[in-house]
Amino acid sequence: MEENQSTEIEKDLSNKDVINSLKKRNWKSYFKEFFMLFLAVFCGFLAENYRESLSARNIEKEYIFSLIEDLKTDTTNLSLYISFRREKSVLMDSLAEMILSEERSLLGNQIYFLARQVFNEQAFFYSDGTMQQLKNAGNLRLLRKRNVVNALLTYEKKVKVLEEWDENDNKTKSTFREMGGKVFNSSELNKTMDANMKFVMPTTNPQLITNDFEVINEIAFQIHYLSKMTKGNSLRAESLKSDAARLLELIHSEYKLD
Repeated sequence: MEENQSTEIEKDLSNKDVINSLKKRNWKSYFKEFFMLFLAVFCGFLAENYRESLSARNIEKEYIFSLIEDLKTDTTNLSLYISFRREKSVLMDSLAEMILSEERSLLGNQIYFLARQVFNEQAFFYSDGTMQQLKNAGNLRLLRKRNVVNALLTYEKKVKVLEEWDENDNKTKSTFREMGGKVFNSSELNKTMDANMKFVMPTTNPQLITNDFEVINEIAFQIHYLSKMTKGNSLRAESLKSDAARLLELIHSEYKLD
């Protein structure tokens, strides 16, 4: 009897030890599982951030190369724009002087030929495709170099200024168009452009349809004004072209491009 009680007591003590041991092991096991789970989540978070960072940098790189191509296109277009306007300014000054000349009756061929070219145009088309994508999608933040972003926005503002002056240029040409019918023979002026839209020098020495100096002086004034505006736009375009070149240098420097 006593021996059975002793055995029962030993079993109870043994069970308590087992329970305590299990409790101790379970606590450690839970802690280990929690730690491993936390570590897995944290590592996953870091990995995801790293992937997002790589993705953002790849996208940034694509935008940068696209911006470079846009700026190169702008530089080419600005060169053509500048060359055209320099030449046109000279031609318009010559036209105004011929119209005001006392010998204008001998210069009909040249006057009509140049008068047609008042409406000739070489527009500057801003290559803003990449900038519009960056702004519309809110992706300017992807460009980490804030000095590059600021330079791009400043460049864009100067483009808008040039476009506004070009619009003023068009308004002046509209004034010339309205007055032209009082000075030029419409039929003769129409002959200065062929079926292929090429300028043709007259050979019949067409004359102005008025000798009214006030009218002639007014249209010469408009031509002189157009000449100076054209030259001014060429100077603005030269400044913009320099900005584009500096911006390209800045981008290559900041992004370590070859």
